[in-house]
Amino acid sequence: INMASLREYNSSTKDCLTYNLSERSNTPPNISKYRKSTYLEPGKRFQHHGVTEDYNHMNLDNKIYGIRSEKGNGTASDVLKPKQFNEADRLNTIKAERIYKSSIQEPLGKKMERNIIFPKKFTEGNQPFGIKSKSSLEPAKDLIFPNLSDDYFDGEDLYKRSHHSYLPGEQMKRNYDWKINPNDTVFGRKGDTIALNGVSSNITLVLQGNENDYQMISNKSVEDFRNTTDMIGMSRNLGQGSGLRPFDMVYGKSSAAMRKAKKVHTAAEVMRGNYSIDEQLPDKDLEKSITPGFRNISFENRAYGIPSIRYDLQSKSNNKSLANSQNFGNDLIARDLIHPPAFSDLSLTPDDLTDLRTKEKLLNIFNKIGYDYIDNKITDKIFELASNGLNKASINKYRNVLNDYLDYVETGNEIEWLQLHGI
Repeated sequence: INMASLREYNSSTKDCLTYNLSERSNTPPNISKYRKSTYLEPGKRFQHHGVTEDYNHMNLDNKIYGIRSEKGNGTASDVLKPKQFNEADRLNTIKAERIYKSSIQEPLGKKMERNIIFPKKFTEGNQPFGIKSKSSLEPAKDLIFPNLSDDYFDGEDLYKRSHHSYLPGEQMKRNYDWKINPNDTVFGRKGDTIALNGVSSNITLVLQGNENDYQMISNKSVEDFRNTTDMIGMSRNLGQGSGLRPFDMVYGKSSAAMRKAKKVHTAAEVMRGNYSIDEQLPDKDLEKSITPGFRNISFENRAYGIPSIRYDLQSKSNNKSLANSQNFGNDLIARDLIHPPAFSDLSLTPDDLTDLRTKEKLLNIFNKIGYDYIDNKITDKIFELASNGLNKASINKYRNVLNDYLDYVETGNEIEWLQLHGI
């Protein structure tokens, strides 16, 4: 950006903040040849970046690709108009082509010769190949207008009775044995007068309509469906004859009437209960057996049976067999399965850290983990403090006393610890 407010540059703050496109520098050619935007101009030929600089030196735009043929190799007219062979050349060409198997079996302009010998009935006679089918022996008239037998109609009638399948537009006939002719008989009762092409005048009023009493005739199946749907201000008809019952009808019977008729319980008694004092007493066989000969009468405060956890027994070995499902009180609890204790990946349990061990075993364990540099007098004093004057101590107590000593060492107060414990 040019410096503003200086007369020697003849510029202003506006010129410094306004970007001039004419002064924009172009991308160097050695970089632009790798960009696709260089060849996006309309009508410009795409060039690979490997030959971009070669076009300027090789002048490829003025060159023609290919090799020019010599005059002795033939011209285009010789290719379009091939040379006319004479009879001798044609025979020589046929002789040279005989070495190929395809020219012998399938000559040009002829069918392929497989040298198959057919029987005389096919070569001398007019017998065709193959076997005549049944359809070829039937005339076309029987296919268009088949001659149906009585068995076909009997089977069709049986299919109609079993599957109720009728032809399109065919009237459904149930073959009722009527004593009358249904084609000439009119069903129903005649009305008061004859009108409207033989229909009763009562039906005529319904069909033509009346201003005072408007009625409409519809399909019965449609009306039955409407009666089973929800209607405004009415309960839904479930098809159980509820439409024929009065609106003020109350379902069920009065409980007072039922109590007079026979002894029954009301809904309130069912919910609250109406048991006698004897029925509310506990069962006679509760916590005891009432079967003679099986009663365990004891005047001691004891429980019969074997406990699930045998605290009264001790396991013979720490490594219990998988076949032994008895719990001696030392099994792991469910909390240890969800939150395993420390060092469980090393097969160490909390009991291993609290078990009492001799001085030799403890020193052997701590020497193996790198505490063998401590003086013997100090280790003897640490074991004495951890064991409280006894001959055994646990790993946790020995570790706690050892950590206390190491804290004094790290702070530079080892002499103070030694004087504190009389060393």
